[in-house]
Amino acid sequence: MAKEKYLIIGDGIAGATAAETLRSRDADSEIAIITNEGEPLYNRVMIKDYAKGEKEEDKCKIHDVKWYTDRRIDLHLYTTVAMVDDKNKVVICEDGSRFDYTKLLVATGGTPRKYPVPNGQADGVYNFWTFADARAIRAAAQEAKHGVAIGAGLLGIDLAVIFAKNKVPTKYIMRGNRWWREGINKEGSEIVEKALADMGVECLFFETPTEFRVDDRNHVRGLVTDKGKEYPADIVGVAIGLNMNLRPVASSNVKTGEGILCDQFLRTSVPDVWAAGDIAQYFDPLLNRLNINGSWASAKRQGEVAALNMLQASTGIGEPTPFEFVDTYTISHFKFPVMSVGNIMGDEFTEAVVGEGAYRRLVFKDNKLIGAVLIGDAKALPHLKKIVIGRIDCTNLKQEFLKADFDFKGLAASVKVNPA
Repeated sequence: MAKEKYLIIGDGIAGATAAETLRSRDADSEIAIITNEGEPLYNRVMIKDYAKGEKEEDKCKIHDVKWYTDRRIDLHLYTTVAMVDDKNKVVICEDGSRFDYTKLLVATGGTPRKYPVPNGQADGVYNFWTFADARAIRAAAQEAKHGVAIGAGLLGIDLAVIFAKNKVPTKYIMRGNRWWREGINKEGSEIVEKALADMGVECLFFETPTEFRVDDRNHVRGLVTDKGKEYPADIVGVAIGLNMNLRPVASSNVKTGEGILCDQFLRTSVPDVWAAGDIAQYFDPLLNRLNINGSWASAKRQGEVAALNMLQASTGIGEPTPFEFVDTYTISHFKFPVMSVGNIMGDEFTEAVVGEGAYRRLVFKDNKLIGAVLIGDAKALPHLKKIVIGRIDCTNLKQEFLKADFDFKGLAASVKVNPA
């Protein structure tokens, strides 16, 4: 194997997994990671439990600096990339440092969007993405009297629950008529809304923030909406999506769309450059289209696949490894689970409440199950994942799937694939 200079931008789960995979199979080449964060890899899934006060900081950490040193991986903290010069194979950082590479992985992820209204960046208005965010939110929530959460998605509900768990009465503001409009209908949302109310979170629909009120120290004190209502708030959480961190490749020949465009092997348009994690907009053979999936499990597998393909390109041995992944996601804030598997955006779906406190949504493309959302019943999840992977024809099963006692396990048993 030729001695390579592997360079990774980003020390999230995608970047760190790639580095670990590279080192496990290449003992001699140089490996370096650049990250603008000030601490090594931690578990982004667990930091919400830290912010809720249910998990201590050490339980959220994955690697320390010694982990990288022991594996001869050069970790550069507090280092922000300014540009990738793919012609000369060098990465230039804001502090003037330069890193040569022979193989590059871009795993820069995204940055949470600020709410675009007056005083949207006031003190006390938080995004929730990094461990530093979690620490700041936990500390502020312990002192707060009134909270507001904004964003009707998976991170928005995390913020609402974090405030509530810290005993902050909270208004949860949503522009539409329900939580997670992409994933569930109103009946499904009502199951979640009741659980939130039991925690001390009031869901408010059809309202859009127009301004944050601040005091003379520029600290948030309230929220005004388009309904002319004003809600007191000394802590606000905003979760309205990500801006992808495309700046490093903006002046390069790497093609971008919503993220960095990749094939199913996570190769970009430029030789010797790969992408993984939130930033990767890859061709998904399961959906037969471009897709972005930066969930923790997906990003970890992407990091592994990108590393395997970097190694394959170095050795020329074997064939590239395609990235094919069926994701699962679980919200565990309540006495019941809220879960998804696969892709929840498809050509067709069926959905229904299938029992007290139980809801099911099945999503199809070309008459094949590509994803599902479940509330209240976890048993079907692994079987649904196997059915999605198996790509079986579900033409005559779409309504059958909504029967409370449907035998998903039996159907999954007919699929001859590994569900992992």
